[in-house]
Amino acid sequence: MSQNGLPSLLDRHWAESALAVGAVVIAAASLWVAFDAERTNRELVASQSWPYVEVYESDTPSEPRAMSLIVTNDGIGPAKLESFELFWKGKPQHSPWELLASCCTQAQQGSSQPVDLATLRRNPDLQTSTDEGVVLRAGESVPILSLTRGAGSIAIWDTLHSTLRGNVSLRYCYCSAFDQCWLTTQQFGHTRNMNPPEVRVCPHPKVPYDNIGG
Repeated sequence: MSQNGLPSLLDRHWAESALAVGAVVIAAASLWVAFDAERTNRELVASQSWPYVEVYESDTPSEPRAMSLIVTNDGIGPAKLESFELFWKGKPQHSPWELLASCCTQAQQGSSQPVDLATLRRNPDLQTSTDEGVVLRAGESVPILSLTRGAGSIAIWDTLHSTLRGNVSLRYCYCSAFDQCWLTTQQFGHTRNMNPPEVRVCPHPKVPYDNIGG
């Protein structure tokens, strides 16, 4: 302080600098609080839109017996099913008809000659629907394959029903509305993975499985 009792220029300089530093600290803290609140809000919204896709087998015990492979979204948000693969003993299958030809038609004929795919396509006991490229709402299910144990498909039905576990495996990728994506590998007869790995984008399968395949 100067001799006449007034603040010196140096004192005013330090006081102004302290105020400026304080303002910067307060502004930085405010920005951090705002950023953290926004991040928390995004995480909360994402958690409230979390999808969980799985595939399961459903059997109808009453006559005529039927079995279905069903894709379902058991999460709490919509799921975009970006890719879907199905394997019989590790070999990728193009379609439900190819799956039945691979696993079951020799049992029906009793020979080593598989049934023609065109014949399987005309089988009235087999119902199919598309899977890849669909959007599943929370709680929604889609049967990708339904096979009735009818007069013309008893051997096929029995063979698929008895060999499904341990022989049929799946790999599929789905995304949330916020483009968070998960890649799941599943095998019938084994415990499902409740925490599939997250991926940046869904890979494009070499042999996608669909009901429009060969």
